[in-house]
Amino acid sequence: MKRFIKKAFFLIITTFLVIAVYYAIIPNAFSEETNQEPRYVGMEKCKNCHAEHVETYSKWKYSRNFRVLEMRGKDRDPECLRCHTTGYGKPGGFVDIETTPDMKNVQCEVCHGPASLHVSAPTVEVHQRTLSIPKNICTTCHYQHKHMGY
Repeated sequence: MKRFIKKAFFLIITTFLVIAVYYAIIPNAFSEETNQEPRYVGMEKCKNCHAEHVETYSKWKYSRNFRVLEMRGKDRDPECLRCHTTGYGKPGGFVDIETTPDMKNVQCEVCHGPASLHVSAPTVEVHQRTLSIPKNICTTCHYQHKHMGY
């Protein structure tokens, strides 16, 4: 009987230690990931899971607004680039047409925020919490400066 109690005690202690280590390591590993600075990844990454939304959005004029800058010779003007590109001046965002042509135009991340943490989220729950539309996001570009009707 003593031998049985010792084995049961050993099994309980081992199980407890395994659970304690699991809960100590997993949250820390995840918190390191979420403490990373999110980066812009581009609409092609969005297409992997949200193909129908990307296709629909690609038909809107806003999805091709960089061409307006090119026609007017403003495709290097920082004041224009911040509203006609994705993530201008931010990690992973538009640098210039030669370096980051895939980040031209207004894409998903302009409104939803940088998606690097979204596409690499380890669980569905975390995945859903990684993007949000900030309040008044539209007014970062749509304000009355030179554009009529905004």
